[in-house]
Amino acid sequence: MRLWTFQPIDMYDKIMETGEYHCEPYLGYDTTMEYLEFENAYLWLIEQMRNKVGNPPDGIKFPVWAWHTQNWKHKKPDLRCEKFAYGKKGENWTCIEIEVPSDQVLLSDFDLWHCILNDWNVDLTEEEYNNSPKTEEYKIQSWQRIFDLTPIDTDWITRGKYIQATFWKLTKDMVKNVRHFISAKPKFED
Repeated sequence: MRLWTFQPIDMYDKIMETGEYHCEPYLGYDTTMEYLEFENAYLWLIEQMRNKVGNPPDGIKFPVWAWHTQNWKHKKPDLRCEKFAYGKKGENWTCIEIEVPSDQVLLSDFDLWHCILNDWNVDLTEEEYNNSPKTEEYKIQSWQRIFDLTPIDTDWITRGKYIQATFWKLTKDMVKNVRHFISAKPKFED
């Protein structure tokens, strides 16, 4: 499966030097603050990965994140836009194009993932939202909907426009191409 992951230049260098990379959020890489702030959501997703793609290799606890689809299209991301989304202004980043075996990847809807981050039900219509049980059991069950990638685009919900991918480990042999860029995040967002 063709995917694209955005990593700081030192992560790309680590892959080239050691032959592999896995997420180490508590060491300052990836989305450390997100893991801490949204720990329950990430732990839930990790459990889903265990159930759907298998246990991680020894010593690995967190998945690597990548893009499968952006703006309804499965194609390499446009760095003219992406350079505003990663790192601090002036930092060196990479967009690494990779090929990961499909049975090692868990795809999920990026927009609906935010329901889980916010500890909400994943309701597909306003009527469903108004009538769904407000129980923990229903909420957790509704979270499975992030794995249904059938496109929907209504006033209430968009699904399938942005699809993220998670997998346990990135190895050097998975790398098919790399594009370097300098983060251009506006100063007020640093």
